Amino acid sequence: MCTTIETIGECLGKPVVDPYGRRLGYIVSYYSDADGRIKGLEININDVEYREVSIERIQVGQSGIILIPEYEYDAIVVENRLKNVKSRLASLEELYSKKEIATHVYEAQKKKLEEELAVIKARAKEVKDALRNRLHEVEEQIAEIEKAMGALKTGYLAGEIQDKPYLTALDIMKKTMEMFLKEKDNIKKHLDKIESLEALPVSPVIGLQQTKEQSKGQSSQPMNVVVIE
Repeated sequence: MCTTIETIGECLGKPVVDPYGRRLGYIVSYYSDADGRIKGLEININDVEYREVSIERIQVGQSGIILIPEYEYDAIVVENRLKNVKSRLASLEELYSKKEIATHVYEAQKKKLEEELAVIKARAKEVKDALRNRLHEVEEQIAEIEKAMGALKTGYLAGEIQDKPYLTALDIMKKTMEMFLKEKDNIKKHLDKIESLEALPVSPVIGLQQTKEQSKGQSSQPMNVVVIE
């Protein structure tokens, strides 16, 4: 769905949500390669902005078409690259320790992988900064909701607000709060995962493989969903 010229018609005009269920806007156009593969979608964001997003950030879930936030998509990419490169380094060390690979081949491959790891670590720093910035924004929104709920409850207890509008407004804020709390938890998981992968030694290879197996469920967790910005 949404990935080829034949299926894009099913998506045009459809609403887009984020992994937490918040409505973002509607799909209004698309961009494709000469072979008909969809490269990106144009999203009308809340009637105030048009934005092109990569098709890789789009998923289809129970809640519909999901756009994974850019910070989350970048985090997942970095996590996967860190796991893959460290796994390859660990495997290379294992082969060399068992004398199953020539020294010149070992040195050449190790140099290449270490250079790639340095690039990934630099990118990981940028991604962590973006995650922390978003975490700060989310925490500010949570504090704002808490303040608004406090004011609403005070007005209600003082007899200034009737039951129906009070309960309607309170329900809206509770649902929004739940979404922000889920996002906050997800951001922290990405930060912890990136930092643990950065600290992970490249040997022994068995330890790295075990860590990869344990993190499989966690890496897919953030996307119960889903994806987009």
